[in-house]
Amino acid sequence: MVDAGGGGLIGKIGFVADTVSAGPAGSGLVAGQTHFTVDLAQAQKLIDGLADARDRLQSLYDQAWTFTISGGPGNDPYSESAATTIAQTAGGDPGGYGWASLKAIEALNRTIQSIQASLDNYKGQEQANTDAFRGGGNQA
Repeated sequence: MVDAGGGGLIGKIGFVADTVSAGPAGSGLVAGQTHFTVDLAQAQKLIDGLADARDRLQSLYDQAWTFTISGGPGNDPYSESAATTIAQTAGGDPGGYGWASLKAIEALNRTIQSIQASLDNYKGQEQANTDAFRGGGNQA
């Protein structure tokens, strides 16, 4: 997509990202998708930033599993109960930190892929336009 706003041609690409928002009162969170645009000059920087965020989240996700396998500090029932609660909170069951992190990693991967696909599509179209002007493309 090329946007002619601002008095000159500014190259922008559009992409879709997974988003989460608050649902109607009391219904919790609702997953959805939102359409965004980014300047071509910033697209790779956005991809790199999202990949860095994903990699950091992956590292935290990997570390969270240590909480699911560590036992309580003592043999008393309170220590065991605390260890069980921590393991559930950090774990992969819906609502746990591990589960939420994995969902966020998947959403970041889909967003990165969406931006990359839009960028590749734009570059392909630009190349086709260049070829057409040079007589190397299909001019029909």
